[in-house]
Amino acid sequence: MLGAAAIDCSDLRSRIMLNLDSEDEGHLLVSCAGGVTAEAHLPVKWERTDGEQIRLTVTGLMGGHSGVEIDKGRANACRLLGRTLFTLKDSCHFRLLRLDGGLKDNAIPREATALLLCEDGDGERVIRELEKVYQNEYRQTDPSICLVWESTGTKMGQRAMTQHSTDDVIAALVNLPGGIQRMSFDIPGLVQTSLNLGIMITREEEVSFSFSVRSSIGTEKEELVQRIRCLMEALGGSVTCTGAYPAWEYREDSPLRELMIQIYEEQYGEKPVVEALHAGVECGLFAGKLQGLDCVSFGPDMDDIHTPKESMNVDSVRRTWDYVIEILRRLR
Repeated sequence: MLGAAAIDCSDLRSRIMLNLDSEDEGHLLVSCAGGVTAEAHLPVKWERTDGEQIRLTVTGLMGGHSGVEIDKGRANACRLLGRTLFTLKDSCHFRLLRLDGGLKDNAIPREATALLLCEDGDGERVIRELEKVYQNEYRQTDPSICLVWESTGTKMGQRAMTQHSTDDVIAALVNLPGGIQRMSFDIPGLVQTSLNLGIMITREEEVSFSFSVRSSIGTEKEELVQRIRCLMEALGGSVTCTGAYPAWEYREDSPLRELMIQIYEEQYGEKPVVEALHAGVECGLFAGKLQGLDCVSFGPDMDDIHTPKESMNVDSVRRTWDYVIEILRRLR
């Protein structure tokens, strides 16, 4: 991706691209999502107070890649922690000490933790009831989901978030968008637009929420960032964006795709699988630089890519070579 982002395409005149960078023979990749990392910053204020310190943990989730596995219906530990804290407010008076969850913005968090300072209430009973609710709701996708309530004793003069900051952080967690936002109408089964809250960190003066925002439609990606910014500004926060890369949007009229389908049927005696990916590939960067680019990504069978066990099927390479030669011959 870094090489594709840095390369100078100003001397390139062709608008046809054969991208030999896929790992499944017979699969033609024709679209991918663009993305950006959006980090929401919510300022918090602190004060000294007393209470019982509680460690509340959401754990046991499946997690997964936030692009290719966002459609599996798996729970997000950070978002579930927000739902838990909001429910807890009705029966337990507490302040937040810190929130942490997730390791990467492009991974669905498997665990998230909140440190609370509780003044009164029956929080543990509520947590046990909520655990049963979550286990029922996610029994198919996250069967090992678990809520852990641990008391670490009474603390005097503990530095905690003010009640206003506590409420703002919980409001942000409950209302920030997450998961699938729209499915594609061009390619059945394809997630078109999504976002994932992948990292939650408490710092000295703020709580930050880092999102991986993806869409195969550039304007929908921008609209999602605007929604995050709208909520953050209403709560007195802000949003910074980094690492943006463009979408490779599906072309309804693609002469290259139709030619490659035709040749594949002639050589293999069956139709290829035409698909899109809800993650970023280099084709999106080239499509952003070369207006009107007609591109298809394909390749021979490979296993365990990007690992020491990576392998390539020699017979598949031979068939793919013959396929490429015929495509080039007919493009002349």
